[in-house]
Amino acid sequence: MPKTKIERPEAILRKKRNTQKGLQVRNRILKLLYENPTKSFTTSEIIEGVGINYSSITYHLKNMLVENVVNNRKRARRNIWQITGLGQQTIKRWLENDE
Repeated sequence: MPKTKIERPEAILRKKRNTQKGLQVRNRILKLLYENPTKSFTTSEIIEGVGINYSSITYHLKNMLVENVVNNRKRARRNIWQITGLGQQTIKRWLENDE
């Protein structure tokens, strides 16, 4: 089976295998977080904003956390997520090229 070219490599992780679907999910998460840089999102809010199931969202958020693309903190037993400077740089390039 031939490999497909990755069109938008912004959400590529160095420590994990990158699939086309995984890149699409991570780019959607990053775009949501980037468009609201002052807002902190709970996992549930990200699920609603992206429209992907809980297990997929948490899997990708944890992988992006390991690579410092997003950060989180606990507040009242909830994870609160924000995009980091590294995440902002990667998604900004994608949005600029998309226009």
